[in-house]
Amino acid sequence: GQLQQELVVRAFTKAKIPLDVSAEELALIIEAKKLFQTKICISCHQIDPSVAATPTGLAMKAPQFIGDFWGKEREVELNNTPGSLGFVPSGNFVKIKMDEDYVIESIAKPMEKVVKGSIPGMAPAPTTPEEREALAMYIKSLSK
Repeated sequence: GQLQQELVVRAFTKAKIPLDVSAEELALIIEAKKLFQTKICISCHQIDPSVAATPTGLAMKAPQFIGDFWGKEREVELNNTPGSLGFVPSGNFVKIKMDEDYVIESIAKPMEKVVKGSIPGMAPAPTTPEEREALAMYIKSLSK
């Protein structure tokens, strides 16, 4: 009853998981956290301010998933050759919102829109649409 609920709230708070997450969403977030490590996202994207960014992540100025970033605007440069594996600078900068659509597209096609100031070097992670959706949910859960 009450004690179990209190322990769950404490565990969620310690794990920095929002309390308004359904059991289904929580299972997805836990699965995606593993994916974030196995798909090597963690090797460039810093997710914990108390754990230093990797040299690779620092060198490439990879966007960090720390603080209050979800739903916020960021400036990206569009690829001059959409669909190419490499990034061809276009000089065309647009503002996008950090949301599920943007994250899912970035995982599938990381060279389409590159965050201003970062070095394009992310390879398309071999992921299923379900994995990309779960990763987006996990990344959203990191925003404070």
